[in-house]
Amino acid sequence: MKTNNFSNIKIEAITGEQTLPIRHAVLRKGKPIEACPIPEDNLKTTYHFGLFYNNKLVAVSTFVIDKSVYFKEPNQYRLRAMGVLEGYQGLQLGKQLLNFGVHFLKEKKVERLWFNARIIALNFYKKNGFETIGPVFNIPNVGDHFVMHKKL
Repeated sequence: MKTNNFSNIKIEAITGEQTLPIRHAVLRKGKPIEACPIPEDNLKTTYHFGLFYNNKLVAVSTFVIDKSVYFKEPNQYRLRAMGVLEGYQGLQLGKQLLNFGVHFLKEKKVERLWFNARIIALNFYKKNGFETIGPVFNIPNVGDHFVMHKKL
């Protein structure tokens, strides 16, 4: 069983550029690093967070303004490109990073957080209070996904 010393963790705002190596390793494995940026990376309304474990950046998340057709709230954000390096998965780091982002968005009066979740990540998000909505759908070259959400 993996264990974690939570005193070795720091979560802070980072740049979109700082997210790229982890996005590449976790979400775009085998593709060029040029496939890792997202269009919203440099917008002032986009927030990037990094989780540092023993002073090493091991997990990233990006939150962007985006409205889903499924929800009516005017103030919605979307989680994009969240990933934890393989050797650091199972240590509750993703949970801490996700909860940090949710708390941050609540303080900004965001009403709903939603995202497209890979099938492999469904249980992680369900354990963290998110629900699926709508049918499974495929993102070419990535795989099957569900829309997941949580009212904040």
